[in-house]
Order: sequence, then C-alpha cells, then structure tokens
Amino acid sequence: MKVGATMEILRFDSQEPKAPRRKKSSRGLLMVGLVATLFGISSAFASSTITINTDNKVNLGQGVVKVSGCDTSINVVPTTAMSLNEAGTPTFYLDKVVLSNIDTQTTNSEGYGCAEKTFDIQIFHEDTDHVTKPYLCSALEVHSSFTVGYDTDPETLISSKSCSVDKISFTMPSQATFASHTNPIFTLHFDHAPSDINYITLVSRS
Repeated sequence: MKVGATMEILRFDSQEPKAPRRKKSSRGLLMVGLVATLFGISSAFASSTITINTDNKVNLGQGVVKVSGCDTSINVVPTTAMSLNEAGTPTFYLDKVVLSNIDTQTTNSEGYGCAEKTFDIQIFHEDTDHVTKPYLCSALEVHSSFTVGYDTDPETLISSKSCSVDKISFTMPSQATFASHTNPIFTLHFDHAPSDINYITLVSRS
C-alpha cells in the first residue's frame, strides 16, 4: 500500500503539465515566508523600547549665563553624566561645571582682573510652580573635589570652596600662582545634582 502511494506521487510529478504549477506553488510559499520574516522583524523593532531618564527633560546648556565683575568673557560650561538613581533607573545628573577663560591678573584701573577675587555661583531652575529660583546646596550635592587644570599640567586639588544656602563660592589665587599658566580651568564637581538648569550666574566680589 505504501509502495503504491509512492508510485502514484512519482507519476504525478513526472507529468510535464504539472511542473509549472509546482513552481508557482514554490514561489508562493517563498513569498509567504518572506512576508512572515518581515513581519517578525517589524514586530521585533516595534517592541524594542528604551526609556532613559524616565522621560524627564534634560535642559542642560540652555538659557543665559550671567557674568559680572572682574571679567566679561568667562566660559561657564555645565556637563551631565548618566548614572542609576535610587530606583535603579538610568538618569542624567549634573556632573560638573567648568569655568575657563578667566582673567587671572590683578585688578587693573578699569576694574578687570580676577586674581584674589571671590566667585559666587548660583544654578537656577524652574520649580513645579513655574518659579525660577536657585538650587539649594542640599540639592546640588557639591562634591568635596574641586580642581583646577593648567595649560599643560594635570588637575590640581583646590580646597577653598564652600556652599552656603544656594551659593557656591571660591576664591581665585593670586596672579603669581598663574604666572606660567595663563588659562586655568576650574572644575566644580557634583554628586547626583539635578540636570534641569535654566541658567547659571557667576558674580565676583572682593
């Protein structure tokens, strides 16, 4: 019975008129397989969703940096870094604020020159009531590490930094300190500070 069935199939395949029909069937199966494959790929892409920062905005670098006092062209650059929050979610935080292009000379007759001046820095944001206000020191979590990088030397630790209420302060060294380093780069480090920033103010005082 099995042999008869096999012979019947062989006789059916050997008939010439049936050959084109078999090819059509193979082509149809191929197209169905291709559609299924594409559908599978499409489904894979559609279901791959990555959420970073829990959909919260990162408003870094926008707004205005206000500078007054001993220099009118200081560069203030905030930088973020991604880290896990307490819930284990990838979140962007304010990592550091870099100050550069500072006039390190002693104050001249026109009032310019930042040597031995104290800088006060405030970082502003918009709260839930849409009121712009500076972050408190408790929210900024200013890191104990405060460094200055020179033109060719590695970063050097500076300890004369403080944070009171909502204001970060540090005092510039004397002009003699930068006799051979005309463009020091000061770096304020933070631990998990908020990255949503409207603007930063930098004010110098004696």
